[in-house]
Amino acid sequence: MSKKLALLLMVGLAVIILAACSSSEAQPVFTPTPAPEAFTPEPFSVGLVTAVGGIEEKFFTKLAWKGIQRAKNLFPIEASYEESVSEADFAKGIDALVAKNTDLIITIGEEMADATGAAAKAHPDTKFAIVDASSNAPNVRGVVFDVVGVSYMAGYLAGGMSQTGVVCTYGAADTPAVTDFMTGFVNGADYYRRQNGVDLDILGWDVYTKEGVFLKDKTSEDEGYQVANDFFDQDCDVIFAVAKDAAKGSARAAQERNRMFIGAVVDWYVTFPEYGNVVLTSVMKNTDQAVFDTVAAVAGGSFKGGEDYVASLNNNGVDLAPYHLFESKVGQGLKAEVNQVRDNILVGLLRPAEPWIYEKSAP
Repeated sequence: MSKKLALLLMVGLAVIILAACSSSEAQPVFTPTPAPEAFTPEPFSVGLVTAVGGIEEKFFTKLAWKGIQRAKNLFPIEASYEESVSEADFAKGIDALVAKNTDLIITIGEEMADATGAAAKAHPDTKFAIVDASSNAPNVRGVVFDVVGVSYMAGYLAGGMSQTGVVCTYGAADTPAVTDFMTGFVNGADYYRRQNGVDLDILGWDVYTKEGVFLKDKTSEDEGYQVANDFFDQDCDVIFAVAKDAAKGSARAAQERNRMFIGAVVDWYVTFPEYGNVVLTSVMKNTDQAVFDTVAAVAGGSFKGGEDYVASLNNNGVDLAPYHLFESKVGQGLKAEVNQVRDNILVGLLRPAEPWIYEKSAP
């Protein structure tokens, strides 16, 4: 082979190599991005101290346990409960759960506030949550319910359903947990009255003087029965009874007098079906949802003590129950208006805690 030919072959080979390198540089190697690892919470334990009446107590405990069981289907938790027969069992139940090194202890109601706070301060590394009461220690999450807005919806509905032009409400005790329901109801009924230009008397609570009708014995069904009949004698035909078990007496009176009943805390049509034929609706505290959210916060690492979780219309923590047997009796127009009231509350066009839509001296 001649030197010239050899030189040409070498030059050609070099061109091929350079071209290959250039092509390689122009086509970067694809490196797939690794898929994110699935979030897997660490196993933890949840314990519930029941209200008096045990795990079947219908206003809070049964729903709280339902929320825990729902969370158990999603998160690696061990769930247990301690039953309370009397208030003396509250501290005992908490101590029993602490002794088992329970990670999250859930208690219920203002009645357990002192026992919960004392245990939380004695065991600062344990997480606590108290349903229907505010936080009272750095490691306690309060779970409170903003019922004013949904009660406002109930009041508006009551105004629209009344045939006598009189609606009424009363409470088990003169406490904010009770009067918040009553304030929302009264303001909502009055909003119906003024929006529709009708005569409507609203008995049982004055939002200005803060005076109203309350039971002497907050657990007495007989007193609930008598209070309801006193209102019915004044032509009230829709009663909003904020009195838990004592309100059963009012529901019974409504049955006897063919009046409409609005329940509080739970869906009375479902929880107390024996009164279902007079239950127009109920203002519900969705305890199961609030407890589920609390357990989920622990699972997700976002649980914070020393503050309150507010269950409201915004997060499905409270709601107006279905109309059930009254579904066909509540007109489509009124249903639409109640839904519009909800929307207006959510966007801030209505302030249900304030009788701001009118002046007391207005006609």
